[in-house]
Amino acid sequence: MKTTTKRWAAGIVAIVLAGSATGFALVGPDGRMGDRRGARAYRAALGRVGLSREQRDTIRTIISAERPNLEALRAKQQTSKAELDAALQAPNPDPAVVGGALLRTRADRQALRAELRKVREQTVSVLTPEQKAKLDGYLDGLRAMRRRGGA
Repeated sequence: MKTTTKRWAAGIVAIVLAGSATGFALVGPDGRMGDRRGARAYRAALGRVGLSREQRDTIRTIISAERPNLEALRAKQQTSKAELDAALQAPNPDPAVVGGALLRTRADRQALRAELRKVREQTVSVLTPEQKAKLDGYLDGLRAMRRRGGA
């Protein structure tokens, strides 16, 4: 069996066997969000829990209401990161400028994470206990695959 096939098989087994877990956020054990793959994975996970039409509409309303704020926070974070990169690329980087840019980048990232957690809590509050358990198991399986380098 090829390595990638083993990884996929292990991931599928992990998804099937994973029961309800304590965390549902797409934040990994190191506290990192990753890129927008997390949002796609979360939407895919929500699609697998068997949402009713009312639940889908409610979740869409939540996300639509929060989207402008999330986009603004993401743009602010990207600007801060670009400033940090520019400060680091300077011929003789000023430690005070680099430090300030680093602190702004970190604060912006934390603000975005807090907002994403809030949105996740709101969306999960719409789910039934069975759907929450299914979502937790699916997300745990995805995290396990990412830790092993399968996704």
